[in-house]
Parts: sequence; structure tokens; C-alpha cells
Amino acid sequence: MSIHQSRSAGTNSLVAVVAMTVVTSIHHVYRLGLEVLIPALVLIALPVLLLRWQRRSGTRLALWAYAGLSLSIFSWFAFLDGFLDHVIKALGLQNTTFLPGGDAETVPTVFHLWSTQAGDLFYEGTGILTFALGLLAMGLTAAFVRAALSPGVQQELQR
Repeated sequence: MSIHQSRSAGTNSLVAVVAMTVVTSIHHVYRLGLEVLIPALVLIALPVLLLRWQRRSGTRLALWAYAGLSLSIFSWFAFLDGFLDHVIKALGLQNTTFLPGGDAETVPTVFHLWSTQAGDLFYEGTGILTFALGLLAMGLTAAFVRAALSPGVQQELQR
């Protein structure tokens, strides 16, 4: 594997991780309000900064920091919230919720769309989309880590 292929795998991973984070940010701002906007923007910027650090330094610490953050975002937002709450609910099973009022038929949100049904669809849809993007992000991040740790890339970095 070449360093070019590793960089391409890193870019693919970053696009998926940022997409997952943007969707979950929209989901949570819609539910909780603008006070979560600053933490959301920080969470969107962190993977970009960590991948940039990894590309400049080529260190395993930077690689594992990026992969660890990506896994943390997936675990908390895509799996615990997206899957256990929204996907499970869409399948008609008993969902696991973490926010007060989340077990209500219509989840209370700060923002509203033109109808309750549209708002519910948007809210549940962004939760499900977060999980789907999270699965993609984890697959692409695993491919990136595998590429970055391949012997060919490691030899090129040592030159």
C-alpha cells in the first residue's frame, strides 16, 4: 500500500466521520436548541484537526487519536443514540432513550417544522441517518488505520 492510498483512505474516513457528526449535530440542535451548537462545531472540527496532525506527523499517536475520537463519536451518538433509540423505535421495538421525554409518542423539540408528523420524521430520520453514516464511518476508519499501518506506508514515512 502506498502513502497516496493511505491519504485517500484517510480522506474517505474523514468525510464519513464529519458527515456523521454534522447529521447528529443537526439532530441534537433541533431537539435541544442552539446551546449545543458550539459543542457541535467543536466536535465537527476535532476529526479534521486530528487527521491533519496525523498527516503532518505520521505518528501512531496521531493516528490512534483520530481513530479513537471517531470511535467515541460513533459509540455515543451513532450507536447509543442513533441505534438504541431511533433505529430500535423505527423497528417497533422498545427503544432505549437517554433524554427526558424521549419515550413520548412525540418527542418535544426546541424547533418545529410545518407539522408534528414532519417534525417527528425529521427527528427520527436524522437519528437513523446518524447510525447509517456511523457504520460507514467506522468501516472507512478501519480501512484507513489498516492502510496507515501497512508496511509500505511505514517505510515511506521513515524516508
